[in-house]
Amino acid sequence: MQKYSAMRPFYTLLLFSLTVLSCKKSDTISPETLTGTWIEVSARQDTLIFNLDHVGASLPASLTVKRGTERNSSGYLLPKIGSGIYIYELQGERIFVRNLLSSSSLGADYAIEQQGDRLMVENFFELGFRQSPTATRTFTRVHR
Repeated sequence: MQKYSAMRPFYTLLLFSLTVLSCKKSDTISPETLTGTWIEVSARQDTLIFNLDHVGASLPASLTVKRGTERNSSGYLLPKIGSGIYIYELQGERIFVRNLLSSSSLGADYAIEQQGDRLMVENFFELGFRQSPTATRTFTRVHR
């Protein structure tokens, strides 16, 4: 019994160390770490493209949101709400976005977090611009 009580501090330290090591810390987000194509992991229908134009050339501070298409009440096939071209600015753990296709010059900021090839961002695009986010969406980087 005396051996066990002498080892107790060791086991406590070991348990604490494993707990700290198992916590995945967020990466520092920068335009360089975001550049590229990200696809939403659950439904795989929403795509975010950071800092690249339609042919893959560098276009700093740009964000293209591709959400697919849907038919409107008149039967026309149109991009889903939230699709479009945005400009963005990183503000710590927030991303400020402004839709360039909107008649409004206002923007809004949303939570954003990156862990390696995973990106978590509040869903600013699903309900349309300037709406409260409905959830946080997780994206994974598409490697070319």
